[in-house]
Order: sequence, then C-alpha cells, then structure tokens
Amino acid sequence: MMGVFDGIAHSIGREVRRDVGKLLVPVLVALIGGLIGTTGAAFLTAWAYLTLSVKLGHGPAALLIGLALTVLAAVLLGLARHRLTKKIAADPPVSQQVAPTTGEADFAAEVAFTAAFVLARYLGEGSRD
Repeated sequence: MMGVFDGIAHSIGREVRRDVGKLLVPVLVALIGGLIGTTGAAFLTAWAYLTLSVKLGHGPAALLIGLALTVLAAVLLGLARHRLTKKIAADPPVSQQVAPTTGEADFAAEVAFTAAFVLARYLGEGSRD
C-alpha cells in the first residue's frame, strides 16, 4: 500500500519540478521589469526635483512632485479598483423555460419510479415479498 503512495508522491514531485520552470521564468521577468521600472521612476523623480528646484526652490519643487505622485497613485488605485469590481459580462445567463407540471405527469413519474424500485429489489435480492 505504501508503494502506491510513494509512486504518487514521486510522480507529483516530477510534475512540479517540470512545471516550475514554466512558472518561475515569467515571475522573474515580471520582477526584474518591475525593479527596472522603479529605478527609472526614481531617476525621473530626481530629474524633476533637480529641474524644478532650480526654477521654484526646494520646498515648492518637493511639494509639486509629492502632489503629482499622490494624484498619479490615486488614479492608478482607482483604475485598479474599477477593474476588480467591474462585473464581467461574458455570457448572459440563459433562462430555461420550465415545463408546467401537471398532476398526471407527476403521477406517471411516481408510478414508473415505484415500479423500477420494486423490480430492482426483486431482481437484486430475490423475491422476499
């Protein structure tokens, strides 16, 4: 019995090792892209501060950049929230028409079920009735 579980565990291990490369590469590429993008945004922020501080002074330059980044963050968070809460209208639900049930159909179904039940008991266990 343990041999079966060992075989299953080893096959799962092989599957995971084989698929980890397919999953790890896109995650690493996204991580590296995010780090490079963050570095680029930091350099752009430093350039904007240095440029604005020459024209406006240190205080107003920092305030202006802080406000711009806060507005940008609010817009991005609003977009993310909108996309997460937006209902996806893929396929509208199909309404199925329900056939009206009549007493005759219910009675016929009940008779057929009872006959099948009695026949199954008769054939399965012998005639005990």
